[in-house]
Amino acid sequence: MDVSIIIVNYNTRELLSNCLDSIVANTTGVEYEVIVVDNASSDGSVKMLETDFPWVQVIESKENLGFGRANNLGTEYAKGEYYFLLNSDTVLLNNTIQIFHRYASEHPEDGVLGSILLDSNNLPSHSFSFLPSPKRLFKDLIFRYISLFHKFPPYRNKTITEPIPVEYITGADLWIPAKVYREVGGFDPDYFLYFEETDLQKRIHEKGIRRTIIPGPQITHLEGGSDNGPIWTRNRLNRFYKSQKIYSQKHFSKFSNAIMNITYWPLIRLYIHISQKRIHI
Repeated sequence: MDVSIIIVNYNTRELLSNCLDSIVANTTGVEYEVIVVDNASSDGSVKMLETDFPWVQVIESKENLGFGRANNLGTEYAKGEYYFLLNSDTVLLNNTIQIFHRYASEHPEDGVLGSILLDSNNLPSHSFSFLPSPKRLFKDLIFRYISLFHKFPPYRNKTITEPIPVEYITGADLWIPAKVYREVGGFDPDYFLYFEETDLQKRIHEKGIRRTIIPGPQITHLEGGSDNGPIWTRNRLNRFYKSQKIYSQKHFSKFSNAIMNITYWPLIRLYIHISQKRIHI
């Protein structure tokens, strides 16, 4: 088996159906399987899969495992030489799977591949970034505070014509050799949602394995589809920063974490409070 496409689903029945339709319509020239891990959905997703996509392997969890743990569960059943971890709120626009497979076969030195994702308006959207550091987190926080009072245009990764090495790739489309995934132990189960792909690629980085964005694959990502939409609610912000704190405690020095405990995290709590008040004005 060339590729195991693993999709984690939580109450995204229609989005998941569109994603699977796009895989079938666009994928040729590569042997693949699709594994859907359902995180205890209540919207009829499993029934839809049984009726419309009987060839898909469905793993039903009795609880919502979150993103990382659910992907770990999916890989236990995967037979592919490569794993393609794909969000349910994505749509493939071309023969993405074959393009990734061809590139990966020709470049075994690359441990993780991704592409420039497109939003619903066919414009580049968030696809990769830097691994977090205390300095970068503080700069981001300053920007967030300024953004409360001055609206900036959304940040967009640029289109590319050549492969580019990056620090981490967003979890919406992670192509990774099964042997690399197993070597680093998969996703850390401490994360429920957010930063699990960053943590995974931090550990891959520490082994000297490259992460690369390649041109060619075309994927629409309807960001936020599986997390109550694009609005950053208080619950979503709290979840995001809880995962960020797990990351910082795991990867930053004791000194950096001590400084952040008396400065950064109180400022985060204040930011969440102010941002939610402004949403409801």
